[in-house]
Amino acid sequence: MPKVTINDTEIEVEKGTTILKAAAQAGYEVPHFCYHPALSIPANCRMCLVEVDGAPNLEPACYSEVTDGMVVRTKSERVVKAQKSVLEFILLNHPVDCPICDQAGECKLQDYYMAYDAQESRLRAEKNQKVKVFPIGPEVLYDGERCILCTRCIRFCEEITGTDELTLVQRGDSAEIRTFPGQELDNPYSVCTADICPVGALTARDFRFKCRVWLLTSTDSVCTGCSNGCNIHLEHFRNEVQRYRPRYNPEVNDYWMCDEGRLSYKEIHNDRLLRPMSNGAALNWHGVTETAAKKIGRAIDGEDNSSFGFVISPQASCEDLYLAKRFTQEVLHTDQLYLGGKPDGFEDDFLIKADKNPNRQGVGAIFDDLDPLGDIETLIGDIESGTVTTLYMMETHLPVDASTRQRFIDALDNLDLLVLQAQHHSDISSRAHLALPACSHAETEGTFVNFNGIAQRFEQAFAPHGDSLPHWQIFMRLAQALDTPLSYTFVHQIQEEMFDTPTDADEATPTPAE
Repeated sequence: MPKVTINDTEIEVEKGTTILKAAAQAGYEVPHFCYHPALSIPANCRMCLVEVDGAPNLEPACYSEVTDGMVVRTKSERVVKAQKSVLEFILLNHPVDCPICDQAGECKLQDYYMAYDAQESRLRAEKNQKVKVFPIGPEVLYDGERCILCTRCIRFCEEITGTDELTLVQRGDSAEIRTFPGQELDNPYSVCTADICPVGALTARDFRFKCRVWLLTSTDSVCTGCSNGCNIHLEHFRNEVQRYRPRYNPEVNDYWMCDEGRLSYKEIHNDRLLRPMSNGAALNWHGVTETAAKKIGRAIDGEDNSSFGFVISPQASCEDLYLAKRFTQEVLHTDQLYLGGKPDGFEDDFLIKADKNPNRQGVGAIFDDLDPLGDIETLIGDIESGTVTTLYMMETHLPVDASTRQRFIDALDNLDLLVLQAQHHSDISSRAHLALPACSHAETEGTFVNFNGIAQRFEQAFAPHGDSLPHWQIFMRLAQALDTPLSYTFVHQIQEEMFDTPTDADEATPTPAE
């Protein structure tokens, strides 16, 4: 492997490593705009120029590969002068509107100006005015006057989505990003262009002027929009999710996520069930637990225990499902289990999966197999025939069409007892004898298993809203009230029992125990 010396630091790197990557391994930052690790390398911004001993000109670090014995300087006088010159050219027509720019706080141009330039503009003429707030697509707006023409967005549409909506028009200081005639930036991953834009040229409509980024707290989480389980930064302010951003994971979603999944955070705060309810009356947890214990206890002690049905949700975490399994077996003593969840939807050959549930594979792992679980059509028939007279449901999603869902809603009138444990109000919660508020994934921690069998941890972002509790804690409360305690205090205790291998975040991702 070649050895290279960067700023007097000698390191050994893999053959084919670029100077920029080698410098990063040696602990030195080389500023760059056009370079992105998942895209081709045009070397057009010239911000990453470095000095190589023996080379007549400065070399672009993003493009040039190291050779054995190469000596590189990233902070020499020539390099510093080049960086200042590049930034001066980029800022020549750039508006000085950082205080009102939506990218402020996470803008590479802003950062590099302070770190590598910090000089007053010498331009004394009027700046060239370009288009502002241009609707380049349904989810993305374009500010031409802020654009530095790095072409990251163009290359993303060419190389990642293959949709080729964007191009560069005009020349010189009149050049701008545009869509081809008759097109708009409307591919399913369009907001990724705003993610990779190093400045404030491309911004997402949903987040534009919504919250200053330095006010946000970021929590590592997993998107619940489909079974792909894209890794995300869940960014929140004052106990409210403001946006999702993709978090790099080469095994799952690389640097990307779809627009639909990105906007799925809105479900977290939509029409939440925040108080325990008994026949429409709000109670505290103590009161509703006593009521639930009496009603469930009467159903369990009946002559025909087989009348108790339980709907499992693939929207819940593995930890929630593990407690659901113990609850059904040890407390309810029923094996009449049915599978709920969202119905299938759009799928592509990139990240979006038809299965819109984040943890269907987790259900299979916890309950040994999906085959023994009945579907909703079977449940409807069992309710209508009287085979199921008491029903306990996790969440309100049903993998059926509208007419079948209405048939299910009508069948609920035949039940002696309906207990719902869910995040949201719905047409089902209005018919529930007991409605118990459950947390969203942003308010608890746990594990999802994606379509490919990869178990992924997500962390709690903020405190539960209202009186909502994680599913597993609700099961514990009811089990205690029914004199069959399930004794856990923390999630990690469930994980130690549930998983074959340790769940330390620094270790390999575990596989659910069978």
